[in-house]
Amino acid sequence: MKGHFIPEMKERKIPSERDQKIYQKAKEDLLDFLYGGITGRFQIAGHRLISKWAQPYASGGFVLEIGSGHGHHLKYSKQEYKHYIGLDLESRFLSNLHHRYPEACLVNGDAYALPFRDKSMDCILAVYTFEHLRSLPRCLDEIHRILKPDGRLLVGLPAEGGLLYGLGRHLSSRPYMQRKYGIDYDAIVQWEHWNTCNECIAALHDKFKILKVRYIPFLIPSIHFNIILIMKLIPKYEA
Repeated sequence: MKGHFIPEMKERKIPSERDQKIYQKAKEDLLDFLYGGITGRFQIAGHRLISKWAQPYASGGFVLEIGSGHGHHLKYSKQEYKHYIGLDLESRFLSNLHHRYPEACLVNGDAYALPFRDKSMDCILAVYTFEHLRSLPRCLDEIHRILKPDGRLLVGLPAEGGLLYGLGRHLSSRPYMQRKYGIDYDAIVQWEHWNTCNECIAALHDKFKILKVRYIPFLIPSIHFNIILIMKLIPKYEA
């Protein structure tokens, strides 16, 4: 497809089979750890800004969260969504989310084949998810398909590839995981974080128009001096 974003193929360290098994068991611990301390405050600020932008859809619209995980968005959002749908591929994450929020509508589904009708969603949330997707354009095609023409895509991106974000990882999650679990965390990160922040933005430009961007915490419009990037987008259509 002309102009379609194709992620750059990079050389990646491949985690050992041992480290991958350990990481799969430790992933929940890491998610909770990342929401503590200074980095966690910035991530929570991202959730709260997204919930503010989602407010017009909270009382009546259908709001889908892709990669709902353990329910961190519901935990830190200031909104109560009347028609919230949480989608995740990992059933154990959905099990935990259901335990925490038994009233939430949850779907065990694939981001590359969303099980929803065309133009059926008023608002779609993807909070710290797109960096993990190995075929991000396929997911964005699906989001474009199911999002209403006047709907909103609200995205939270870690500033992966930025200097400040890299420094934060070097001082926090990297020593924590290596000390506690004895794994090569650099290899795990390369295998888990498939897209940099700029690569996610390039992919989004293909299908969506950016309406608003907010940088956290310093508001300087650069990924190198921030930790989180929050975006509000609307679908593009060919003339």
